Amino acid sequence: SPKANAKLEKVPSGNAESTPVLTLQNRWAYSARDEKLAWDSAARDEKLELTEPAGLIVQFIGENSKHRSVRAKLPIPKGNSGIFYYEVTISGDGDAIYIGLATEQMPLRDTHVGYNEGTYGYGSSGKFWGHEVGGCSHWGNERPYIDGQPKFDRNNIIGCGVNLKTRQIIYTHNGRPLETTGLLVAESAAELYPCVSLFTSGNEIEANFGTKPFKFNIAEGI
Repeated sequence: SPKANAKLEKVPSGNAESTPVLTLQNRWAYSARDEKLAWDSAARDEKLELTEPAGLIVQFIGENSKHRSVRAKLPIPKGNSGIFYYEVTISGDGDAIYIGLATEQMPLRDTHVGYNEGTYGYGSSGKFWGHEVGGCSHWGNERPYIDGQPKFDRNNIIGCGVNLKTRQIIYTHNGRPLETTGLLVAESAAELYPCVSLFTSGNEIEANFGTKPFKFNIAEGI
């Protein structure tokens, strides 16, 4: 079962009105996606981007399994207070999906968020990627990962965020905060963007950047 995290520092409530650092107008960037990732089938054309839910639903339309990513239009805030947070509903097959934060320099093909330097990700196989801490393991490129986390699949809701004061990353699983004590997001010149990596035909997700209530109650979960 998910490992609850009771150690996040107390910060303002995470609803849209009281936490302005939540980027409510964010959406997936049409120009910052692999060509095999499309919006929901009714809104693949760039001109339909502003049609709800265009810009929030992404599906894998390729035939060959390969990691392909999409970044959000807006980066997370650079401030030092409050929380940035977003959620993703796994609306299709959940095989090899990664949810996290990426730099603009991260390739959108043949890699997943968390695998590249300066990026962080939570994989559906139950691994946190990108944090060099005691007890972590390392993949082929020496990227650190932490195994033994809750796996996720179709119909699960996964959250990712940052406590901007402490730089502690936040991951949630169906509304429950997971244990991320000591897992920090480095302060660097590179901006970080919400990012999702899909892998195979049938993968589909829908993002919530705060325009509707989150599954995770930030006010109660910190």
